[in-house]
Amino acid sequence: MQPQPIDAAKHAEMIGKPVFAILLVVIYGIYRIVQEGIWPAGWPNGTILAAGGILSAVAIFAYMRTIEGGRGRSLGKALSAFGGLLPYAYSLYVIFHVGLWSLVQLFTVGFAVTGLLVGVVGILLGYRILKTFYDITELGNARLASEKA
Repeated sequence: MQPQPIDAAKHAEMIGKPVFAILLVVIYGIYRIVQEGIWPAGWPNGTILAAGGILSAVAIFAYMRTIEGGRGRSLGKALSAFGGLLPYAYSLYVIFHVGLWSLVQLFTVGFAVTGLLVGVVGILLGYRILKTFYDITELGNARLASEKA
């Protein structure tokens, strides 16, 4: 049975939502790299944000290509499915390290409006990446279920 093509507009929307949120986080990561350096003495926050965002975006594109390819077994599909863990891990890093940790530092280090903004925006962008990639995985599950029937 031939896989049904995904509507181009829906495809672009499904990829565009998480990739746009990732792009915003990567821009913040590049700002942190310029501010702290590529590998600072402390935790390399900016490097992880920039490199992890790029790898997550690539993983999202590969995962969508796997969904479009339909059923079947191959090493590429297995690697793409395993690579789908990257956007999840990245979104959790953005939520907890960038978002919540910035909010915790408001009380432990000192209050700053920029820390509050970074914390809230980090949580919102991380959730956006997590939720929209979850929607992509559900689209893949629905597609596989329709091919099976």
